Amino acid sequence: MDRTVQPSLEMQQSVAAVEQIVGYDFRNKRLLEEALTHSSYSESPSYQRLEFVGDAVLSLALSNHFFLAYPGVEPGTLSLLRSANVSTEKLARVAVRHGLYCHLRHNAPALRDKVREFTEAVTGEDETPLVYRGSVRAPKVLADMVESVAAAMYVDLNLDLEKLWMKFRCLLEPIVTLEEVQGQPQPVTVLFELCQKHGKHVDIKHWRDETKSIASVYVDGVFVASGSSEQKEIAKFDAAKIALLKLSNSLGVSGRSMRFIAGIDGKFQIEEAKQKLHELCDKKKWPKPIYTIEKDEGPSHEKRFVSSVKIATADGVLYITGDERPRIKDADNSAASSMICALQESVLLQHTSTTIFQFSNMTVFSTTSASLDRELPPSPEMKDKVTAMEKIVGHNFKNKRLLEEALTHPSVTNFPSYERLAVLGDAALGMAMSKHLFLVYPDMNQGDFSKLRSTNVSTMKFARAAVKHGFDHCLRHNSPALEIQVGEFAKAVSNEEDETDLLYGGTMQPNHPLADIVEAVAAAIYIDLNYDLDKLWKTFKHVLEPMVTLEDLLDHPVSNLFKFCQKHGKRFEIEKARNYDKNISICNVYVDGNCIASAIGKNISIAKRHAAREALSKLSKFGTSYGSFEVVAENEPKKILKELCEKKSIGKPTYRIEKEFGPVHEKRFVSSVEIETLDGVLYKRGDEKPRKRDAENSAASLMIIMMNTKEATKIKGGYFPEEAF
Repeated sequence: MDRTVQPSLEMQQSVAAVEQIVGYDFRNKRLLEEALTHSSYSESPSYQRLEFVGDAVLSLALSNHFFLAYPGVEPGTLSLLRSANVSTEKLARVAVRHGLYCHLRHNAPALRDKVREFTEAVTGEDETPLVYRGSVRAPKVLADMVESVAAAMYVDLNLDLEKLWMKFRCLLEPIVTLEEVQGQPQPVTVLFELCQKHGKHVDIKHWRDETKSIASVYVDGVFVASGSSEQKEIAKFDAAKIALLKLSNSLGVSGRSMRFIAGIDGKFQIEEAKQKLHELCDKKKWPKPIYTIEKDEGPSHEKRFVSSVKIATADGVLYITGDERPRIKDADNSAASSMICALQESVLLQHTSTTIFQFSNMTVFSTTSASLDRELPPSPEMKDKVTAMEKIVGHNFKNKRLLEEALTHPSVTNFPSYERLAVLGDAALGMAMSKHLFLVYPDMNQGDFSKLRSTNVSTMKFARAAVKHGFDHCLRHNSPALEIQVGEFAKAVSNEEDETDLLYGGTMQPNHPLADIVEAVAAAIYIDLNYDLDKLWKTFKHVLEPMVTLEDLLDHPVSNLFKFCQKHGKRFEIEKARNYDKNISICNVYVDGNCIASAIGKNISIAKRHAAREALSKLSKFGTSYGSFEVVAENEPKKILKELCEKKSIGKPTYRIEKEFGPVHEKRFVSSVEIETLDGVLYKRGDEKPRKRDAENSAASLMIIMMNTKEATKIKGGYFPEEAF
C-alpha cells in the first residue's frame, strides 16, 4: 500500500476530481476508479464489492456516532437515526450535492435519465435535511456510489474506521439529528398510531389516473385527505401528512402523539406547564426548575422570546429550550412543556439509575458517567452471571456494568436493558463480518457476499450461538413465557443436523431475545475495548463459529438440482405444502412431470432441502431417465388405496383432475387424491399420464407410499395442498 497505484488514462480526470471532493489523496487510485464504475461498464471491475463493504462501514460509523451523541435515547430512535442517515434518499442527495454523480462511469442510457430527473428535483429542494423521501424517488445507483467511495477510502486507509469517519463525515453533512427526526416523523406511522389510540379505523385507498398515483385517507369510513404523485409511496406519504394536519385540529391529543403533530404543524403547549413541572420535581425530590431567557428579539411591539429550563438531578443537569413566544411567561411555559414531554418519553422516570440522558433538544450534562478506564463491578445479584459470561467470551471487562446491561432483558424494570447495546452490536458484528468476508473471499461476487453475510449475522445464527455457548443461562429477566420459549428453541437446535441448517431456515423460528443478547454482549465488548473493531472480532469470532462458508452456499442442494436439470434439459418443479396444526411441511420434487422425491421437515426450507438431496441422489444413481418411484402395479393402486383406507377406518379417496393439456392425440393429465382423516386431509398429486385412469392410479400410488412412510404413520395425517392456505 506504500506505492501509489495510478488509475487508467480515461479515468484520471474523474479520479482527481473526486479526490478533491472528498479531500483525500488515494495511494491506490484504482480503488477509487473501481468505486466510480457501474456494473454496466463491463471493461473494468465495478463498484459492487466495495458497495457491499461501504454499506457496513457507514452503518457502523454512524451507529458509533449516535450511540455516543445520544446516550439516553431509546433503541428504536437510535435505529431510526442510523437509517435516516444511510438511506438511499440521504446518500443519493450526498452524491448530487457534492457532484459525485458526474463522475460515474457506466453504459446505461436509462440510468442517465433517472439520475438527471432526480438531480433536477433535488436542486429545487431547500437545505432542510430530509428524513424520508422527496418528490422523486432516489436512484439506488447514486447511494451505491457514495458507499463505494467510502469503502475505497476505508480500504486505502488500511481498514481504519476512525480515520475513515474523520475524513468522510463532512460529505454526509448536514447529518440528520434527533431533533430533525422528531420534527419529521413518518406521517403514515403516526397517523395509524394516533387513530388507534383514539379508537378510530384508518384506511388508505390507492388508484391511478393516466399520469399519477392518488392516495386517499379515510378515518372511520369518512374521507379526510388525499395526495398525488407519480410514486405510490410518495402519494401515500403526502396524504397521511395532510390528514394529520386536519386531525390535529379535531382530536385532543397529548404526549407522544401531540409531539409528533407539533413536529409537522407548528407548536404545542401544555396548560399550566410551569406548575406541573414544579409538582413533578417535588415528587421526584429534584430541585426547582431554573428558567433563563435565551433569546429576546424584535421591536417593542413585536417582541419574541425563547426560554430554557434546567433541572439539577443526582444523575446530571437536564436542559431544554422552548419555542418562540410573544411573552416571557409564555416562553417559560413552552420550555416547561417541552421538558415534561421529553421526560414522559424518556427512560429517566422509569430507570432513575440511568447516568447519561439526552432526548430531542434536551441535554443532560452528566455528573456521574464513568470512564471506560475505570473498573465498575456488577451488582451483587449479577456477579456470578457476569463472571460466567466473561469466561464464555474470553474477555475480562473493565466496566462490568456494561456486561450486566447486555444481559438484562427489558422485563427487568429497575436496571437498563440490553436494547440500546443491541443496536450498536448489530452494526458492529455486521461490519466485522463484512470485513472478514471481504478479506477471505477477494474474488467473490456481491450476491454471494450478501447471502453469506446475512446468513452469518442473522437472528437465527445469533440465537443458535446464544444456546450453543450458554448465553441463555446468563440472561436476567422476569418473563416466564420467555423461559419457555428459550427452552423450546434450545431443544429444537440440539436436534438439528449441522450448521448449514442456517441456509434453510432452521427447524424452528429463532428467539429474538437470544439474538439480541449476542449483539448486546458484542457491543459491550466493543465499547470496553474502546471501539476497536479488530479486537472485538478476535475476541468474539469464536462465538460465531462454525461459520457458513462459500462452499456451504454453493453446495445448496436445490441450486445443484436446478443446475443438473438445466444441464440435461429437464423441467424441474417443487411442490410445497404446510400443515400448521402439526407444524410440519412436505415437499415433492417433480422432474418432467414425474415425482421422483418427497420429504418432510419442520419447515418448508428443511423439507425442500431433503427432497432436493433425495432427488439428486436418485438422478445421479439412475440417470436422467429415472421416473416416478411408483412401486405398485399400474392397474392396482386405486384398489389398494381403497382397501388401505377401509383398514385404517378413514374416508374414501377422492380424485380430481388438476391438469389437462396438449392436443387431442397427445393429451396429458395430472390427478390428485384427497383422503379425509380425523387429523386432517391427506393430499397427494400424481405424475403426468396420457390417460385420466393412469393419472388417478399415479396419484393413488404416491399416496400409498406417503401413508406407509415412517413420518406419515407417526403423524397420521394433515398433508394439505399449498393452495388451501
